[in-house]
Amino acid sequence: MTCGIQEETLENTPFDLTGKVAVITGSSRGIGRSSAELLAKLGAKVVISSRKVHACEEVAEGIRKAGGDAHVIPCNISRREEVEVLINGATLHYGKIDILVCNAAVNPYYGPLLDIED
Repeated sequence: MTCGIQEETLENTPFDLTGKVAVITGSSRGIGRSSAELLAKLGAKVVISSRKVHACEEVAEGIRKAGGDAHVIPCNISRREEVEVLINGATLHYGKIDILVCNAAVNPYYGPLLDIED
């Protein structure tokens, strides 16, 4: 894994995420990937998600090779139906979602926050 956290640092952390399920959008590279790798190192089962399924599979494979549990659900978060598939798929696969990291960058709405429908 490439998140850059030293193993001895993880041994002293108060965060044990064993049994928790994390969904990380935009997790095929950069901060999202590092977040997914770190959450997996801390014991979480992670759902890797971005628009690029091949890149997601690479991240998930790296997590699995390091002993983690990762599942891929591609998603373009600017499409509501894909977000629903992501959340429903994660819940179906793991039974729950404990952590949601909203890392993907998109701005599907331009205007006042109070005018957003949902």
